[in-house]
Parts: sequence; C-alpha cells; structure tokens
Amino acid sequence: MIDKKAKSIIRTKFGDANFKYVEKFDSVEKAADPSNEGELVEVVVNDIKWDHTIVKEDAGGKHQKSSAKTDGQTKKKK
Repeated sequence: MIDKKAKSIIRTKFGDANFKYVEKFDSVEKAADPSNEGELVEVVVNDIKWDHTIVKEDAGGKHQKSSAKTDGQTKKKK
C-alpha cells in the first residue's frame, strides 16, 4: 500500500555536456546548409559536468516556487 501522505522530493541537476550529433544527407548542398535537418544517425554524449543540484520538497504535485520571502533574498525596491 502506498502512503499518500508521504513526502515527495524533487532533485534538479544543472550542468553541461559535450556531444557529437551525426546526420545523414543525400547531397553536399543540403548538408552544408545549417538550417537543413538530415536523418539522425547517432548522438554520443561525452564529458558530462554537473554544475549544481537543487533539492526541494514537492508541494502536492506542484513544484514550489521560490520568492524573496521564502529563499532569503531581499525585497525588490520600486
């Protein structure tokens, strides 16, 4: 049985990745134009670097939004 009152925790990771994206074209002219999309052949992800992680409690199925009051920031001046 699942306890519906159990807390749900959301983890969001932010980072960068280096990747290779390979497409197949039927002509050099189409491949040379960066706005054209070819047939996807493969995507290889290398060197994932995590910058930071945020962990928050899920508020009833909705992500909590931070505000100046809740996260300790100073109030905006008019």
